[in-house]
Amino acid sequence: MKNVLCLRNPPINPLNGKAQKLPIINPFDKHGRVFFFAWASFCCSFAAWYSFAPLAKSIRATEGFTNVQWLNSNIVALLAGMCMRAIVGPCCDRYGPRRTMTAVLVASAIPCGLAGLITNYTGLLLIRFFVGIAGASFVPCLTWCTLFYDKGVVGTANGFAAGWGNAGAGVTYFMMPAVYDSLKARGLSSGKAWRVSFIVPTILLLLCAAGSFFLCEDTPTGKWEDRFNPVSTVTENELHETATPTESIKEKSSFGKDETQITVQVLEDGHGEGSTKPALKMEEVKKPSLKDSLKAVACMQTLMLAAPYACSFGGELALNSVLGPWYQQSLGWNQTKSGQVAAAFGLFNVISRPMGGVIADWLYAYVSPQRGTKTKQIWYGFLVSAQGVMLLWTGLLNPRNPVVLVGGVMASALFMDAANGAAYSLVPHVNPQYNGIMSGLVGATGNMGGVLFSVGYRFTNYHKGTWILGVVAIAIGVLMTIVKPIPKKQLLAGGYMSQ
Repeated sequence: MKNVLCLRNPPINPLNGKAQKLPIINPFDKHGRVFFFAWASFCCSFAAWYSFAPLAKSIRATEGFTNVQWLNSNIVALLAGMCMRAIVGPCCDRYGPRRTMTAVLVASAIPCGLAGLITNYTGLLLIRFFVGIAGASFVPCLTWCTLFYDKGVVGTANGFAAGWGNAGAGVTYFMMPAVYDSLKARGLSSGKAWRVSFIVPTILLLLCAAGSFFLCEDTPTGKWEDRFNPVSTVTENELHETATPTESIKEKSSFGKDETQITVQVLEDGHGEGSTKPALKMEEVKKPSLKDSLKAVACMQTLMLAAPYACSFGGELALNSVLGPWYQQSLGWNQTKSGQVAAAFGLFNVISRPMGGVIADWLYAYVSPQRGTKTKQIWYGFLVSAQGVMLLWTGLLNPRNPVVLVGGVMASALFMDAANGAAYSLVPHVNPQYNGIMSGLVGATGNMGGVLFSVGYRFTNYHKGTWILGVVAIAIGVLMTIVKPIPKKQLLAGGYMSQ
């Protein structure tokens, strides 16, 4: 851990301005500020996205919604996140993750603040759909961290940012019932208390939007519009000392007729031939087009990343939506107790998801330096399969004992969350010139998995929907390891990251 984490200013790669360690708590360093607002924005977004689930019993009681109507609203919320993630990915490449993150936070804060106006089923569906925009914050969170952290620590940075952000789904299970109970204690009726409760996640979203926009930078080298301009000079010795054997100082990739400068471009403008202090500019992230998007989609390696993520993150989304009601139905707990216990499922992300990324980076660097990406892939597949085994066991057993039921769910969460972290340790290795598109595609597939598994819960029951998820996860976790981790065209072009 000491090789990837630090408290002070991190060492910087002079080739691209990226941090080579993760300043876990350092608001004074620009890399540390981006890390903080990336995960904090994602955390508050998830808290808003799932803010309805902890108060389901009270909302349904006062408004008369049926169980089927409520499950339909869960599906609508996940659909919104899926659609927005696919849109937000290209936006990150075109406008930058900082601006995209701010837009997502503000766009979701407005309907969240209006949640108290719900009076009928149509209103519930509309509000939950537009609050579901908050689920797209995951994409700028990961894209932003990828821009600021070097390849040897990017899995760790993405793992911590996504893990602490995902914990928002657990935080809301504590936060919303606590706010609701406090308001009732002050004399508000149940119908008024749950409506006023939504002011809290709305305020958190707006605070994070302000912090991301005014206190952070687009890239390590400044504004998004200036990311291709010369930004620094280093000596020739520094340049060669920093580059790894698999990095070339001038590196190009050919996709059809397009040539894209990927790693570092040495500019001779103003320095002349033979200069010992070449000017450098940021790695290029292409402005997305339909053709670019199709290249990223029509790739077996994209499927290798996306299908398991539909099981790990998608399974997490689906389970988060039903855990409270499942505990109430199977164990006879009230709304507050079931919500507090269900919170642990989301809070597991604080530890488990970062560890998935940290271990992936460790395997990449130390276990098999020449085959590091394949090692990450195998680690990812193992975690998805192990998640499936635990879900299959819990679903088939359908325990009524709280220790067994909660223990099975938490064991599933251990592998599920770690798999999410391992996924986004692997994503930066595949088609990195389309980083936003890739992040958005994989993230949207996670939401699609959440929708599909939520439909499974809708038409079956809690324990059967769980073991079906387990079977699918085992199958996909095994099959994904057969695929080569890097696209052939990328390898022929010289690769972007070490194998």
